[in-house]
Amino acid sequence: MLTDFLDSIPSHVLDRSKNLDLRVRSVNAHSAIDEVLSRTVLRGGKRLRPLLTYLVANLLKIDLERITPFARASELVHAASLSHDDVIDNATVRRGSPSINILYSNKKAVLAGDYLLSSVIVDLCSTGELSLVNEMSLVIKDLSEGEWLQLDLISSREYTRELIREIALKKTSSVMSYCTLAPAILAKMPQEVQDICRSFGISLGLAFQLIDDTLDYSGNSLKDQELDLKNGIVNAVVFELFSVRPDLMKRFKNGEDLTGLLITEDMNPSVKLISNEALNQLENARLALSELGSHLGTTLYKNQPKELELALEHLQLVVSYMALRQS
Repeated sequence: MLTDFLDSIPSHVLDRSKNLDLRVRSVNAHSAIDEVLSRTVLRGGKRLRPLLTYLVANLLKIDLERITPFARASELVHAASLSHDDVIDNATVRRGSPSINILYSNKKAVLAGDYLLSSVIVDLCSTGELSLVNEMSLVIKDLSEGEWLQLDLISSREYTRELIREIALKKTSSVMSYCTLAPAILAKMPQEVQDICRSFGISLGLAFQLIDDTLDYSGNSLKDQELDLKNGIVNAVVFELFSVRPDLMKRFKNGEDLTGLLITEDMNPSVKLISNEALNQLENARLALSELGSHLGTTLYKNQPKELELALEHLQLVVSYMALRQS
């Protein structure tokens, strides 16, 4: 599935994403920090976020070299969030290998994540694009707020559907919408176009997180199996079960362990509901692309309908790939 998807991406875009240099350089850099990062959160990964950034830049006819610092920033911030999440979640596995906190320590994992975030801000400031520095600072703020909200809910157990979606917006959509918005800002697109690009990324991010929630019950996840349940995290799938089983919700709020509560429950109906919601978000993403095409067809691609269709098709492939992740 992934190979077919990547084979359909323009070679000049794919090469940029695959060869993106994620090493963190500084005159005061410690080689030990680079080693920690390269062996863990910067190891492997599909680099979906940089690829998405490059594809939107390609659509907006931006020189890919210009967008590279921002594509790189999206992956580094994502990696920083993984480094922090592995500590908070007491993870043991990341991408099929020992997680950063297991290979090193919780303290080093947190410091490595902090180092990545600070490096991103320093690098983006050097571009002189202050509006994009500001947008990234808001992303980092959202990531922190999303994790904090999740921790509060683990303690209070007062989950609602709205709060679960808010966490998804802050922890997943924030980074993905930066990927789709950054090229529009760099290209100095009208505000209306920037808003469409942001909406496109938000819908992709929500779909991505909802699909991840369903994959937790597929047996194919490379992260710790049932780690969220052990940590008391109610994801979108679990909440849908609770919404039709108030007896389970009551027992959970009274302090019962999630794993024990759900061990004999049929999760398939809840998985199907969330899968459908994810598909609806992907449809919203397709509609945003269509709206974006309408704007660009009268401006950037005037008298170039075939070129516009092809550039949009490459972004449609991202939407289709996400849909296939449910299979």
